[in-house]
Amino acid sequence: MPAPRSAPAPDPARTRRLVRAAGLLAAAHWLFYTAEKAYLAAVGRLGMLGSPDPPAASYREIPDVAAAQLGNAAVGALATAVLLLALTRAGRSVPRPVLLGALLLTTLATAGAVALLLPHANWAHLALSVLGLCAAAHLTYASFHRLPGTAHGRPGP
Repeated sequence: MPAPRSAPAPDPARTRRLVRAAGLLAAAHWLFYTAEKAYLAAVGRLGMLGSPDPPAASYREIPDVAAAQLGNAAVGALATAVLLLALTRAGRSVPRPVLLGALLLTTLATAGAVALLLPHANWAHLALSVLGLCAAAHLTYASFHRLPGTAHGRPGP
């Protein structure tokens, strides 16, 4: 009986490329969200692009629609910054537990966006958010395991 083969060692350069691609995809998702909310703030509309207008009662409950949407845009900008920081050397200046916590919260916020989109049948937004969720989860996993391509990752060859 032949001896079992061990799996080949992963290629650090390939891992780095995959991790960076996931991080950039997750950041692109949140950047799209930020741009959408900034646009909706400019036109004074609630909801999201491609969906029907919310009921008039929603506008009565939120006295300043532009401020509410700009607040949403700020959350998106913060999530984008966290994701990009996790990919750069500048992220090393942030203590690892803090960066991991911020990544986890960003991944959970992305999961929340997916959950909010499920009943609305806005398939374009849902598909983009599911891709963003997978990418954010991958980057969070990679950062936790210090894979190459992350701010606190092990150096490659």
